[in-house]
Amino acid sequence: MQYAHDRGIEVYWFTWNIFVWGTDGKYGITADRDNPVTIRYFRASVRELVRTYPLLAGIGITAGENMGRDDKRLSKEQWLWQTYGEGVRDALAEQPDRPFRLIHRFHMTNLGEILKEFQDCPCVLDFSFKYSIAHMYSIPNPPFIKPALEQMPTGMKTWLTVRNDDIYSFRWGDPDYARAYILNMPGPDRLAGFYMGPDGYCWGREAIDVDGEVPRQLVMKKQWYSFLLWGRLSYDPQLSNDHFRKILAARFPDVPSEKLFAAWTTASRVFPYITRFFWGDIDVRWFPEACTRFPAPRGFYTVKDFILGQTMPGSGVLNIREWINQEKEQGGKEGVTPLEIADVLENNSQETLKLLPELKSRETTNHELQRTLGDLEAMAYLGKYYAEKIRGAVNLAEFDRDGKPEQKQAAVEHLQKALANWKQYAAIALSQYKPQLLNRIGFVDLNEITGYVEKDIEIAQQWNPATLKELAPLRQTGDVPFRP
Repeated sequence: MQYAHDRGIEVYWFTWNIFVWGTDGKYGITADRDNPVTIRYFRASVRELVRTYPLLAGIGITAGENMGRDDKRLSKEQWLWQTYGEGVRDALAEQPDRPFRLIHRFHMTNLGEILKEFQDCPCVLDFSFKYSIAHMYSIPNPPFIKPALEQMPTGMKTWLTVRNDDIYSFRWGDPDYARAYILNMPGPDRLAGFYMGPDGYCWGREAIDVDGEVPRQLVMKKQWYSFLLWGRLSYDPQLSNDHFRKILAARFPDVPSEKLFAAWTTASRVFPYITRFFWGDIDVRWFPEACTRFPAPRGFYTVKDFILGQTMPGSGVLNIREWINQEKEQGGKEGVTPLEIADVLENNSQETLKLLPELKSRETTNHELQRTLGDLEAMAYLGKYYAEKIRGAVNLAEFDRDGKPEQKQAAVEHLQKALANWKQYAAIALSQYKPQLLNRIGFVDLNEITGYVEKDIEIAQQWNPATLKELAPLRQTGDVPFRP
């Protein structure tokens, strides 16, 4: 903490309650919300934590996890106040001039009850909100926070939890998207700040490069450009793209910076466009690097799932069923169509692949540049895969509606192209990175997933008109089924 403090960094500790691992069953401590022994234990622990670490800037809490059923004597917020609230107050009573902050997450709780129970909070009380839920690489203006902002009292602020559970392996870099995302955040009257990071991946040392450095490179060094974009644009969103192009020119003098900047930008647009089209809100429901949910690889999303799937709320993108209904009935819902998304994915991918040959033809021994170009090529083929898969899903839905054999054949052909693009993607990615075990998704081996990609062709070949009617119960859920 001293090391961080000397460099202008504040340290906060966040907890997900009620977890008593290591003490459960000892001295009468249990995870029961109504257990007075557990309450005394937590209150004393919080008090001693604040006392012991004078440079601790604050604590973050949540009312969401492992707190039992709602038929308890104490509500979640009453428990949190009697443990964390009172513990902080006990410590600050001895240090009345100490600045401290308590951050309460908007998660499985009620704003009114938070304000009621924490009305005597002895320090700054802020909130925290999952701004894009788990997918910051989706749309730059996520709608989820609007109800919370309308309810927040004047003068109170929230932090944004900006979750990146979209891209773990590759080097992302699109300043236009980052700039738009930052400019769409709430204003300073509502925003305390934001913090960014994944839940399913650790930003420590990378462990998947097939011939990585020894010791292994820090992820923050591997993905330096992404961190640079978010950091600098957060302080000054008016920084021009030319500013970042010059940074690339200085970093990689062996290649033309204009083309590297353009290729990096277009390749990076694959992830936001596919995630706004195919939406799984939390990390276990959607990992776009592998077209899967938990558990990988069995959680692979098939062409059938793409027909049934939902688009991101607030994205303005029509899902396939909405689009089919719009085609059938005049005056249907307006929005960006699935085929328009496919075209954007295809165009960005093609533009990247046009630029890469000259960049790759330059003789260089720069390992970082070689890996970066490999990442861009992999992302481009992933975009082409999703473009063809969307087209195949659209044709299959049309065949389901109309029963025309040429629609089914078109679906099969698109899915065959999707398979070819997936194989290219997997080959490039695996030439650089090993398969990896992810704690929220499972074991991701792109070669193993290829077998599931091939089955999409079989699904299309075996599809009969009106198959979707048999899947009506799934359609009515409003979401892709989650199979844990």
